[in-house]
Amino acid sequence: MIALRVRAHSGTSAGDRSGRFRIGAAFSAAAFGLLAFAVSVWHADRPSFWFDELATVSAIDRSPGELWRMLGHVDAVHGLYYYVVRVWAGWFGLGEPSLRTFSSVGVGVAVALTYLLARRLGGTGLAVPAALVATMLPRVTWAGVEARSYAWVIAATTGMLLAARCVAERPSRRRWVGYGLAVLLAVALFLYTALVAVAVLVTLAWDPPRSGEPGVVSPRRWAGVRPALVATVVPLVVLSPLIGFAGSERGQVDWLQWPGWMLVPNVVVDQWFDHSWAFAVAAWTLVVAAAVLLWRGQWQRWAPVLRWSLPTAVLPVLLIVGVSTVSPMYVGRYLVCTVPGVVLVLAVSVLVVSDGIARLAPRVPVRVLTASVLLTLAVCAVPGWLWQRSPLSKPGGSDFSYAARYIRDHARPGDCVLFEVQPSWSTTSLRVAYEGLPGDFVGLRDIGDDGNRRTEGLLWDQAKGVNQWASWAADHCTSAWVLADADRAEDSWHRENGNLWWTFRAFQFMGSDMQLSLDDGGLAVVHREQFHILQVVHLEQPPPAVGPDPQALPHTRHTYWP
Repeated sequence: MIALRVRAHSGTSAGDRSGRFRIGAAFSAAAFGLLAFAVSVWHADRPSFWFDELATVSAIDRSPGELWRMLGHVDAVHGLYYYVVRVWAGWFGLGEPSLRTFSSVGVGVAVALTYLLARRLGGTGLAVPAALVATMLPRVTWAGVEARSYAWVIAATTGMLLAARCVAERPSRRRWVGYGLAVLLAVALFLYTALVAVAVLVTLAWDPPRSGEPGVVSPRRWAGVRPALVATVVPLVVLSPLIGFAGSERGQVDWLQWPGWMLVPNVVVDQWFDHSWAFAVAAWTLVVAAAVLLWRGQWQRWAPVLRWSLPTAVLPVLLIVGVSTVSPMYVGRYLVCTVPGVVLVLAVSVLVVSDGIARLAPRVPVRVLTASVLLTLAVCAVPGWLWQRSPLSKPGGSDFSYAARYIRDHARPGDCVLFEVQPSWSTTSLRVAYEGLPGDFVGLRDIGDDGNRRTEGLLWDQAKGVNQWASWAADHCTSAWVLADADRAEDSWHRENGNLWWTFRAFQFMGSDMQLSLDDGGLAVVHREQFHILQVVHLEQPPPAVGPDPQALPHTRHTYWP
């Protein structure tokens, strides 16, 4: 009887300990997720929206049916994100604070899942550095201030790897189905994530056989690969219509080019470290030092983790770069799906280097050395993190939001608003600001468009030509605001993504077709506010007794910082 009681009590204690372990892991993951959210969301609304983010607003600012119609023509690859963020925007609005907070939530989820994944691979000793590295990695903090799907792609990819690790530890039909659903979600969110699923197949094939089974192609090894292959292929078959739509819409990324020699800084710096050279130097120094130490005898200790992280970090990059030599597909930010593998590699590097330093300085606790290495990485991340949250940090120094707010704050209800049809650096009209920042033009009179993006399934409206401005202004406007290219004395160029040049041609609003047309419509320039790549021009109808149109006032250079 006593023995039975002891065994029963012992069994209950073990269950309690297991439950407490799971609760403790979940609590720690949530704590790191909240920390990452806070780091990401701080001043996330300060940078202006840029073209891609304006496209998000244009896509979701329509009914579900209209959005479905649009996806049949453009942006099918972002359909799942658009529908989800549309629900969020219905609660919290379409502006930068709302949409970027949604991305910051995705960062928090990604870091929480990173903690759980690393804990399964290497225990708490690996999980804590991995979560902290993920929190400070520039590509992750960038994703939190981008109103696109990237933060949630990182989260979905990490969840897919976590599901794969769970099924590898204890295979079952239910877990394989769970992994297949994780693949389905991640690939539906971003097609490039399918390459991570391929990397998982490589990991399972690389995983050494258990119980000392000899040979590279042991039955036990292939027994694990076969269901993984099924769980990967079936979601891709289910998503084949989406993949087909994406292929038919290939023209929307025909601006992509082979980056040439710029591929090196793209991969080494931009791809994972978002132009943060300080963090890139620190990270690559850690990786190289860790590689040397692993080569000298620590490989066996960290091999299980590296077998899961290296294929995820490296294989998708190699495949995309290889394909891009024939059909350009490479853009650094498109490979955010490799971030979970990179985070694990960096976390292992932190621990390996800390352990190596501890051998040279045995009196210093390893935990202190690990904290010091992580602190060094954090310090190197600060400049890039601050830049990401500066007003002009988006590609090209975009300042759409600031120019639109200026019109909102200074225009009177009933004033007219017009948009330059085709500046040199844009593939479309500056009317994108009207469609991507609708809240800033409420109460203003718009010239309208030649077409309807909602009924025609287009991302942007077709702007009316300048030749229509004069008659419309004469009939409807006593005061007008024009969003135009900034005055520029000479041509300038800006390189983005390593394979795209933005060309900013010399420009002067005074004497342009826009100014002359509005002058014919009876409007004279009274003020010009110069932004970075944009300007806002205010025109008014002069009183009849004034005589000739007054000369334009000296323009004002806008100040972005309060």
